[in-house]
Amino acid sequence: MHDHPTSLRRRDWLGTMGAFTAAGLGLGPLAARGQVRGGVLRVAAPHNPTTMDPSTGRHGNDHVFLFPAFDALIDLDMETLLPRPGIAQAWSTPDPTTFVLDIRPGVVFHDGTPCDAEAVRFNLERSRTDPKSNVKIDLVNVASVDVSGPLQVTLRLKAPDSVMPMTLADRPGMMSSPAAIRKFGADYDRNPVGAGPWKVVSWKDNEKVTYTRHTAYWRKDRPYLDGLELSVIPEVNTGLRTVIAGQNDLVYALAPQQKAVVERAGGLRLVQGRTLATWQIYLNYAKAPLDNLKVRLAMCHAVDRDEFNRLTTAGIAEPTVQTLPKGHWAHDPSLDGTYRHDPVLARRLLAEAGHPNGVEIEIYAANDQRSQQRQEVLIEQYRKSGIRLKFLSVPANELGAKFMGEKLGHAALSVYTGRVDPSQFFSIMFDKTSFINASRMEGAPGLEAAMLEARRLQKLEDRRAAIHKVLRLVNEHALYVPLLLQPEVDAMTARVKGFKPNLLGKPRFDDTWLEG
Repeated sequence: MHDHPTSLRRRDWLGTMGAFTAAGLGLGPLAARGQVRGGVLRVAAPHNPTTMDPSTGRHGNDHVFLFPAFDALIDLDMETLLPRPGIAQAWSTPDPTTFVLDIRPGVVFHDGTPCDAEAVRFNLERSRTDPKSNVKIDLVNVASVDVSGPLQVTLRLKAPDSVMPMTLADRPGMMSSPAAIRKFGADYDRNPVGAGPWKVVSWKDNEKVTYTRHTAYWRKDRPYLDGLELSVIPEVNTGLRTVIAGQNDLVYALAPQQKAVVERAGGLRLVQGRTLATWQIYLNYAKAPLDNLKVRLAMCHAVDRDEFNRLTTAGIAEPTVQTLPKGHWAHDPSLDGTYRHDPVLARRLLAEAGHPNGVEIEIYAANDQRSQQRQEVLIEQYRKSGIRLKFLSVPANELGAKFMGEKLGHAALSVYTGRVDPSQFFSIMFDKTSFINASRMEGAPGLEAAMLEARRLQKLEDRRAAIHKVLRLVNEHALYVPLLLQPEVDAMTARVKGFKPNLLGKPRFDDTWLEG
């Protein structure tokens, strides 16, 4: 039985999260029949993957490259973000600290080896214990992983964990071939072997990732496409031009300002949707001057989010002081109105923190054109509050390694690309053992216990209250600077059918086909 505890959320999620993608997309109903098989979808992608190993990735945008090659133990309904069967055809919780996965028979990796219980155990143990794993934090509540049958795996948990299905629908649940991991060793991240609908043919760094159909894929009716080509084109203006010229079929993550270009081009189809992706400033609150709460609060009050929205996203994004959009089942309305734009207050907070002449903050950011525009807006806004931003621009896929890995600089301007459950955001952002938390420390008294409580509870109302407690702790201690929730804007040629954006803002092509 796989609806425990998801049934507790289904009623609420269908009424809120599902509505985000149901309205305003202009997609119309997907044809019940008429899908065409064959062809290669050519996609302009704005990011190069940091790795093709789900366990070692350092950037949320890697998901777009991982989805084609790696099926997860638990899948997601991308319109509601509710869990559904994947490689695991069912799951159950016989007691609050036991999570049992029943593996689907007949699933094979791209190298022909079986994805059975032992393969699942191997993957989960590797993800939670390997020194190179960057998803250990997601599995920190797992005490042991045992093979309890040829096609059954039992996870013993340290505490009840209502987020486990969502965790196993993300990178920790993406299954790799154990044989390939042993064969390639340290080079596995360049030679990925999953069990997804397509297998990787080649990865030319900063150029193109090519996939071909997995002919033994367990879903016999998928995929429609014979292959994919994801060309890395950091500048979305250039990416859009390649679609207009017919060199590519689809481009995603467009700037809102490019909607007009798409509409003028003619023959292209524009889709738009809301996402959980949050543009924010990550803070290393272990490093002076950001170890002072008043300096961090000044950072939060110095931002004019409405102006930032207007100048960087043509006003179509949602300014936010929390990572959850209005209407989300766990959004905390009591936080709305906090962090108001107030340069006078920001200067006073800096003076009280011992910086009457202001401070200089070294902040990492991506070096693409859109990022530079964001930087220019923020430099001017922060200048009015006595905060001098010194931006250090690097390729987007190196930002995490610099700021979070080497702990260079004070802050980083980047997008948190969103996860299914709020507790995943908490663990990734604020757990002191998480790679993403550059400070490697608990940012607020009681935060760790509050985060665990939000995962332990099962009932929706109990979880909502516990999540609000975490959100308020994070807000009161200014552990990051949320800016806005990013809209998804994509464009494609008329022959691309079945494609929909999703709340994660990370395209999947399982249901996409090419007409004509």
